[in-house]
Amino acid sequence: MKLKNKFLIIFLLISIIPVIFITTFTYTRYTKLIDKQITSITDNIFEKSGEELEKNLKSLEHIGDLFNFHSESDQISLNKELRKYAGSSANYSFYDIFQSNQNIHFILKNVTYSSEYINGIFVFTPSGPILGYGLNSNIDVFPGYDPQKEDWYEKTLDLEGSFHIDGISQKDFLINSRPSISFSKALYDGYSKKFLGVLFIDCSPAVFDFSKVNTLNETAKITIESNEGQVIYSDSSAGSFTPKNSRTLMKEFSSDNLRLVFTVNYEALYKEFDATRIMILTIAGICAVIFMILSCFFSYSLSRPITYLSSKMAESKNQKLLTASHYLNRNDEIGVLYNEYNHLIQTLSEYIEKELQNKLISLDSQMKSLEAQINSHFLYNTLESINSIAEIEEVESIATMSLALGDMFRYSIKTQCELVTIAEELKHVQNYISIQQIRFENRFRVIMNIPEEMLELQVLKLILQPLVENAFYHGLNYCQYGSFIKIESWTESSFLYFSVSDDGVGMDETQLNQLNQDLKQKAEFTELGHRNKQSIGIKNIHTRIRLYYGDEYGLQIQSQKESGTSILIKLPKLGRV
Repeated sequence: MKLKNKFLIIFLLISIIPVIFITTFTYTRYTKLIDKQITSITDNIFEKSGEELEKNLKSLEHIGDLFNFHSESDQISLNKELRKYAGSSANYSFYDIFQSNQNIHFILKNVTYSSEYINGIFVFTPSGPILGYGLNSNIDVFPGYDPQKEDWYEKTLDLEGSFHIDGISQKDFLINSRPSISFSKALYDGYSKKFLGVLFIDCSPAVFDFSKVNTLNETAKITIESNEGQVIYSDSSAGSFTPKNSRTLMKEFSSDNLRLVFTVNYEALYKEFDATRIMILTIAGICAVIFMILSCFFSYSLSRPITYLSSKMAESKNQKLLTASHYLNRNDEIGVLYNEYNHLIQTLSEYIEKELQNKLISLDSQMKSLEAQINSHFLYNTLESINSIAEIEEVESIATMSLALGDMFRYSIKTQCELVTIAEELKHVQNYISIQQIRFENRFRVIMNIPEEMLELQVLKLILQPLVENAFYHGLNYCQYGSFIKIESWTESSFLYFSVSDDGVGMDETQLNQLNQDLKQKAEFTELGHRNKQSIGIKNIHTRIRLYYGDEYGLQIQSQKESGTSILIKLPKLGRV
């Protein structure tokens, strides 16, 4: 990608991303704020509507309770008045009916005074007389009307004392009636539970008028339904609603078999705020266009001298060093970059060459030092063994040991390559074992489990024999009878593993932790005169492996007191070149 395009992308990202972020944040914040406000308003209206409905229902319930209340001590009792007309064979006179109506009017006068929505209150007694009166509209029941065959009457009796509510309709049995909502309730004697009649309260639709609390009358609709789903009252001024653009709240009034349904048209509400949201998006779009134009200008201005510098460097690619030109004899950052280029190339080339040479010398010296530590240690021990046997036995075993020692020494000092095959490394181990078998009179046995197909794989030289030697002198306690050393090898994925284990004395937890901790330390070299046996053996093998292959390879040690020691070697799987 050209530098001009990179500058353009960077400037666009620097400018457009903040615009997008600010716009998104503002738009989201504004939308959430509006949502919160609308939700708060609708919840408040719904709560007040429920309170208003509950207040009116309790007022009607109170009227019904007056008729159900039984008191023998009261001078005038509605329950007492209705008992005169209970039963089909009740004994009463026209004066009794007149007096009962007067008493009902007297008792209900104060209760219904403030209830502007009540048109009339009537009681249809079982014996026939109709008690009650019209309040505000001079309504009355047509003479001879028998409600017992009416549907509303039967439904009222089925509710056994709960209000039956009939939706807005014209009551044909009422004189001077208008569309109204009626509440009917079966009345029973508070003492004997005897049926006394049916209370009928005729109300104007204003009983469910929520215009005072519904401030969103154009976008919110309030509906009152029965539990069976019959619509009793509905505010139709808000228009139609669909489930996709509306929110519905519902409250149950179980005692009255009613539920209040409050539906808000969100689509209509949000139209008032759409202009502000469109303005936010428009401003963001204009800012984005302006930033794009500025980004194109700045990217061209910055990339032009750099592009020229690049072309001049390309022209001089066959030269070792660049020479100054008139164009780049300038005092800004581009001129400095051009003038420092020659010096940079020369200095960098010298530095890389010097560092590479020093690294190779240092690595070679370290590797050879490690091998010398191992070789000298082993040669010393072997010569000591040969000397002891020569003084005591003077047998052919000396020749065998000398031959094996010669092979081992030649193998150790071979420097053509750091890598050898597993077969070569095992031959070196076998030479060592043959010497030790003569020395210790076959008091031990060696178990090797090396698959034949692995013999041609390459490993770092001198990594197995020092571990076998360590097993002799530290694990087997100088070869007790019946002891063994086991050498195993296997591959997993791209890794090669060796295991050297013995059944010797092992190590306690403190020794094991100390040795493993030493292996985790960074690879370093111990000065001559400061080395111990472990630094010459296990530690140096681990160090050589990590230096050659990397830090993920090396030794892992497991041991238990009186149960032996096992050393695991992890190497990369390398075939013969």
